[in-house]
Amino acid sequence: MRIAAYIGMGISSILLLPGLLWSVGLWIYQPISLVPLLLFATAWGIVWLKKKRYPGYTLTWLWGLVLLNIITYQLIPGPQPQRWQTPWAKAPQFTFSPDGESLTIENIRDFVYRTKTDYTPRYKTETYDLNTITGADFAACHWDGMESVCHTMMSFSFADGRRVVVSAETRLPAGEVQNAVGGLYKRYGILYLFGTEEDIFGLRTNYRHEDLMIMPLKASPQKAKEMLLHFVKLQQEADQQHEAYNTVADNCSTGVVSTFRSVAPNMPWYYNLLPIHNGDIARVLFDHGVLQTRPGENFDAFRKRCYVGYDPAPAQAPGYSEALRAKIQAEK
Repeated sequence: MRIAAYIGMGISSILLLPGLLWSVGLWIYQPISLVPLLLFATAWGIVWLKKKRYPGYTLTWLWGLVLLNIITYQLIPGPQPQRWQTPWAKAPQFTFSPDGESLTIENIRDFVYRTKTDYTPRYKTETYDLNTITGADFAACHWDGMESVCHTMMSFSFADGRRVVVSAETRLPAGEVQNAVGGLYKRYGILYLFGTEEDIFGLRTNYRHEDLMIMPLKASPQKAKEMLLHFVKLQQEADQQHEAYNTVADNCSTGVVSTFRSVAPNMPWYYNLLPIHNGDIARVLFDHGVLQTRPGENFDAFRKRCYVGYDPAPAQAPGYSEALRAKIQAEK
């Protein structure tokens, strides 16, 4: 029995370690959490002085500490700063027509760039007939040679040639610098940014020189409409609830992955983990026949064909979106 107890405490200690490490980050990135920590430490000290200890005493208290930190984290509201940084300063606003057939989007981002840090903020208001959606593209953007991690976006096309991009982005308060660890502790907001391809794609290819792939989906107009409305709902909820970005649980791919269930309902359970290693999303979509491929085309050939490259067309030039698609279609 004693051996079994020691084994149990050993396993418990191993499982406890990630919780303690996460708790340290909480104290650093959310100093308000030090208040319940102080109360907890006071209670622990009182019990310690009474010397009412038993086997596993310290372990039990440490688990209690982790639980307290989880509760504290849940009670901390999402960020509501006085000012957001300029790229995410304005959130899109949505208005449906009385019959629900058209959608007006305010604050569609359409910045004009000179360099990646020098730009003129510009926004548009557009009204879309939802019955004229023609399709949707999945876009994945890699940087610094990383293949396991990417930024994911969706682009929706309409019969009149217009396109609107949805990009779930970390919304940084003024003065904040993004890092993956800070993203675990409600330091940043999340914004489902609606923008033009000239802005959202052009910034990444022409100015940041990142590796962008635009992959057409096998999505009917009705499915594409459902996907667009899904992102509208996600942004409305994020805005109303002051939703916080989370590096693992609520990142740039969480909403994208959830909407793909409508076009590929038979994806396995581990598909839900893709936001953590989102560089594999395109491969999973390919394997489940969700992407528009050519007969006999393997994944590597498809990926190469959908690679946009740098400076495919001058920034803000007429026909930017057409130039991107012409390159993809012409690639052998």
